Amino acid sequence: MEHKCPWCGEDLPENASFCPHCAQFTRPRKEAAAPIPLRKKALLGLLLLAVLTAVGAGLWLSLSPKSYDGYGEVRYRDYQLLLSQFSDRYVPSPTVSVQGEPEGQYRMPARLFINNSDGQDASQAFLEEVETVSAAFVGQEDSPSPMTCSQPAYNPGVPECPLISLIDYTGKSGTAELVWTFQMKNGDTIYLRQTYEIIPIPVYDYYPEEYPMDTAEELQALIDSIGAQFGNDEAIINLHLPPVTYEEGVTLQDQSLNLYGSTDADGNRTTFTGPVRVLTHYGSITYFYDMDFMGDGSGTGLSGSASFRATNCTFTGWDTGVFAYGTSWANVIGCTFRYNNIGFRFDSDGAYANHSMFNDNVFMGNDVGVQLDNVPTDVKLNFQGSVFQGNRMSIDNRCSQPTDLSQATLD
Repeated sequence: MEHKCPWCGEDLPENASFCPHCAQFTRPRKEAAAPIPLRKKALLGLLLLAVLTAVGAGLWLSLSPKSYDGYGEVRYRDYQLLLSQFSDRYVPSPTVSVQGEPEGQYRMPARLFINNSDGQDASQAFLEEVETVSAAFVGQEDSPSPMTCSQPAYNPGVPECPLISLIDYTGKSGTAELVWTFQMKNGDTIYLRQTYEIIPIPVYDYYPEEYPMDTAEELQALIDSIGAQFGNDEAIINLHLPPVTYEEGVTLQDQSLNLYGSTDADGNRTTFTGPVRVLTHYGSITYFYDMDFMGDGSGTGLSGSASFRATNCTFTGWDTGVFAYGTSWANVIGCTFRYNNIGFRFDSDGAYANHSMFNDNVFMGNDVGVQLDNVPTDVKLNFQGSVFQGNRMSIDNRCSQPTDLSQATLD
């Protein structure tokens, strides 16, 4: 193919870049790009590197595991996690202050509640995102009686909570921090904390050598005067009763007390032949130790609309030996029930249980050993070591309450 010079029109050799006839260039010239200084190139490179680094850091921060930490309450995405001392699912308890007798041993639940942004229970949805959950106390290296806690679990005694941890302490435990740790399936970690402060309760002991209590009237007068003196003040009041027989009953109404029976040299124990009633308005448990309740075939030996517990006591010849009603929770441990119409009866519509053990009791010759009409919560009643012998009916479980008789003896 012939090529002609655009300037003079003469034929050009193939691939010629200039005309041999007129010496003109026959190809267009390209403008050379202006050179970029080396410093400017370096700055542009650094700027690009900074942008890429920022983007990478943002992605890493958005995708990497996070930690959340709070006292009493933590907000995690759409969830509100809180620990409460009471049953209010909306009020966190960052600090729990309770009192305890210096030598007393106590247990209380740390309650976990989980709400969504609408204030509804979101326990199931949240727990599906949890890999593990644990609880532990920290900061009590110098305590003479360190607090301990159980690992979080559902407990039918506190049915409103998805998980609780049972806190064991004494009046000497002092102050410590409880830490719940949630390891989430996405790698996040949640620390939910509570500070526990145990304040020793003052203890007052009353002995028969110092206060008149040889008759039921004297004992009732002493109980009433104690109620008037202390009211609802937090105090441990121990009445050490003489080994006498009280021909009439007594009523505990204004103040929770602990009644300790005694035994003389001839083996005679503190005995009540009249009914004893527990009607206190406050939350403390009334304890009865080492005494006999002797009936004539009618009435109730020991009854209460408030919480009480009998240990190493006997109940003989009553229509009902022990009766828990109202909102009461009652326990009998190491007690003997003989020749009653009903040995132990539960008919309470309370909301809480404080102890599941009904161990080492003897139910002998009763028409009904144990009658369960209504029992607060679905906690399983454990009759470990108890003996049922010669009763027409060992247990009349009218409310289908869960019971554990696997280590009891039934004839």
